[in-house]
Amino acid sequence: MANAAAIAAAFGGGLPPGISGTNDRCTVLVSNLNPDRIDEDKLFNLFSLYGNIVRIKLLRNKPDHALVQMGDGFQAELAVHFLKGAMLFGKRLEVNFSKHPNITQGTDTHEYVNSNLNRFNRNAAKNYRYCCSPTKMVHLSTLPQDVTEEEIVNHLAEHGTIVNTKLFEMNGKKQALVMFETEEQATEALVSKHATSLGGSIIRISFSQLQTIRENSQ
Repeated sequence: MANAAAIAAAFGGGLPPGISGTNDRCTVLVSNLNPDRIDEDKLFNLFSLYGNIVRIKLLRNKPDHALVQMGDGFQAELAVHFLKGAMLFGKRLEVNFSKHPNITQGTDTHEYVNSNLNRFNRNAAKNYRYCCSPTKMVHLSTLPQDVTEEEIVNHLAEHGTIVNTKLFEMNGKKQALVMFETEEQATEALVSKHATSLGGSIIRISFSQLQTIRENSQ
């Protein structure tokens, strides 16, 4: 595997528990979606946490099913491992490897292979290290320098009850932590608001493994 070195470095030389690292199936079947609320971009925002997305296809004959083709088998394995059973839009997701090796490009597929929103084009090792199942806490980056906590809350509040927020600076750049009441609310905020514009900046949202927001913590 071409990125084995990056993966080993990211995980401190070993893989996360439950990850074999030997899967070569790149395409994932997602079922039990909420067809009234899901679309390809929302699936992209969620699955791109675990690898680069090639293309996504919503199945017309099964509106609660979708196929997601990841960059490689390892990234697909991370997605299956961390997203199986996650709650989104009132439904518990089923995430399994597809019997299709890839998704045939067509009028009903959305292409993401050249998307600059794919997260693993840069800093792959850092992105692997942040892979986790959905949490109550989301991390926001690429925020405008003059952003306020109130603006962040207003941008995300429709997705659930915000328990706590913290705005801070890291390497001169504004970032934020936002804690929701439930993992499902945080997941909805992430899939709905990642790569949206806030104060003229396209913001990035990922899950944080921090359990609480401390006043002096990053």
